[in-house]
Amino acid sequence: MSIESDLLYNEAACGLVLTEVDGTLITANKTLCAWLGREWPLLDGAARFQDLLTVGARIFHQTHWLPLMHMQGSLAEVKLDFVHSSGRKLPMVVNAHVVTLPDGRTCHSIAAYVASDRDTYERELVKARKNAEELLRERTQLQHEASERGLFAEQLIGIVSHDLRNPLTAIRMGTDMLVQHETNARRLRVASRINESVDRALSLVEDLLDFTLTKTERALAIDKASVDLHAVAAKAIEELRWAFPGVVIEHVARGPGQVEADTERLVRVLGNLVANAARYGDIGQPIIVESTTASGLATLQVCNSGPPIPAELMPRIFQPMTRGESHHGGGVGLGLYIVSQIAAAHGGRPTVASDPASGTRVGIEFPVLASSEVEPLIEATGALPTVSANDLECPP
Repeated sequence: MSIESDLLYNEAACGLVLTEVDGTLITANKTLCAWLGREWPLLDGAARFQDLLTVGARIFHQTHWLPLMHMQGSLAEVKLDFVHSSGRKLPMVVNAHVVTLPDGRTCHSIAAYVASDRDTYERELVKARKNAEELLRERTQLQHEASERGLFAEQLIGIVSHDLRNPLTAIRMGTDMLVQHETNARRLRVASRINESVDRALSLVEDLLDFTLTKTERALAIDKASVDLHAVAAKAIEELRWAFPGVVIEHVARGPGQVEADTERLVRVLGNLVANAARYGDIGQPIIVESTTASGLATLQVCNSGPPIPAELMPRIFQPMTRGESHHGGGVGLGLYIVSQIAAAHGGRPTVASDPASGTRVGIEFPVLASSEVEPLIEATGALPTVSANDLECPP
């Protein structure tokens, strides 16, 4: 071997070793000896290549290395843990292939590269992956628990609301019976206030029941029939005038009025919209209810004067638990959400427009005919449009 060849072999930037097929050491270069803390020219104290490996690496050598070398004649980028003479572990990446010596012997030529940094990096990756998996498990568990708590809360609201309806109805009926032949003005006023409070509580119970229904991914029950939209609005307004004695409610009807809809749900829409108008608008000015049928669409709109809806509130006005500031007392923020769900159940959508000059107008529009051929205007979870306030100016 020439000086150059000897230098290339012994001072190579990788560990080089030649072994018999069974692992018996033939020769090794200085680089590998130095890395393993062993004397050169041969790896002092080691008779076989396997003697340089940890127990786990020896098992791999026996079960994988030798069969693969026999079948394919080479291995590439196999990571093995070697043992330093001091006893510490030294990770290396190994390449090997079968060679034939001049005397005809078949041997294994092996090149090894220290992989301490790579080993550290891989261990950090494994650790990071385990941490990520643990965080994912914790997050999934928290989401599951939150979902269960949310479902329990919704079910509880539904159960409590349902159970509240019966005693409230009993109070209403009892109050009516007590004052059936009453002539005392003071007692009649007290009974009237009791009934007003009961009606508000019943309305809230209905909103809570519908909210629970929609949040458990069930549709609102709709019983459609052919009805006169204007007559439905007029009847609702008559009842609302009793509920809001200090507010002037006017009715404007346009178009023929015949629609297919759920009467009780439409009355509910007007009840919620008028209550909102009385709560947030100028109760010194009339509240105008507008019922219209035109171009295949039916609309119910409630218009009131007073401060406009804040711009930041407009995009989420039909979302549950959304409330503005009111000097007349506030609800729980479900009224307009229920309105939007009733509109969607009719294949329609809620509408809103508000500015200081034209007032605030909130309502719904839906197809006049309840037919499978009539495409719904908006999905229940779709975007909620706003209409131009210039087109919706309240009648004088």
